[in-house]
Amino acid sequence: MRQTNIGVTLKMMDMSGKYLYTIRSANGVLVENLQIFGKSRNEADAKIRQMYWRCEILSCSLVADLSARAPNLKMQWLRPNAA
Repeated sequence: MRQTNIGVTLKMMDMSGKYLYTIRSANGVLVENLQIFGKSRNEADAKIRQMYWRCEILSCSLVADLSARAPNLKMQWLRPNAA
C-alpha cells in the first residue's frame, strides 16, 4: 500500500497572504507596487482582473505569509497633557 503526504501538498498549494503585482492596464498605464490579499495566487489574480479589466500581469510575488505574521502588538495610547 502506497502512502502519500497530502497535508504537505495542500499546505504548499495554500499560499495565503499579500501578493505584490506590477501590471499594465488596458489603456497602457504601468501600475507598480499593487498589493492584493488572496487565499491563493489564483484568487489574487481574479481580484486584480476584477479591478483592472483586461490588464496584463507583468510580475507577481508573495509579500507576506499569514502563518509567519508577527504576534499582535499592543499600542500605547497617548493622553493629551492636562493643563
